[in-house]
Amino acid sequence: MIPEDVQELYTRLLGEELSFEPELGPLVPSETLLELAGGLKALGFQFLVYCASAHFFAEGEQPEVCMTTYRVRRLGRGTVSVAFHLRVPYGTATPSLVPIWAGADWQEREQFDLVGARFEGHPDLRRIMMPEDWEGHPLRRDYPIDTPHFPWR
Repeated sequence: MIPEDVQELYTRLLGEELSFEPELGPLVPSETLLELAGGLKALGFQFLVYCASAHFFAEGEQPEVCMTTYRVRRLGRGTVSVAFHLRVPYGTATPSLVPIWAGADWQEREQFDLVGARFEGHPDLRRIMMPEDWEGHPLRRDYPIDTPHFPWR
């Protein structure tokens, strides 16, 4: 269940006709992302639970897509969490949420490294899990499963 104050924020920023998926939350246009995140933080959602991205192949007229989902939590009495997501053509940058939640720093870097998601305005967008010279992004759906790799630790 979505708290009333959050529903009001969603309606004000995203309109009455929300595209809403139960686990993903509303679909947010990238130009509204920072305003929505700032509004949620102002409502007490101080904790970024996760930022997760996925790559989807092009389908028909639809381009390749990178979908990023966020979940944030308001702690204390009546702890509640809400999710929201956005979809952008693969390779298009979305605004970084590091200025709003510092915890987005390494999570966005992980999504960049493994999926190839790009975050505009990120203070240090570079690999965090794979070696610097690794080619590609191993969690993209088109990444060859038999790519040879050698231990690097």
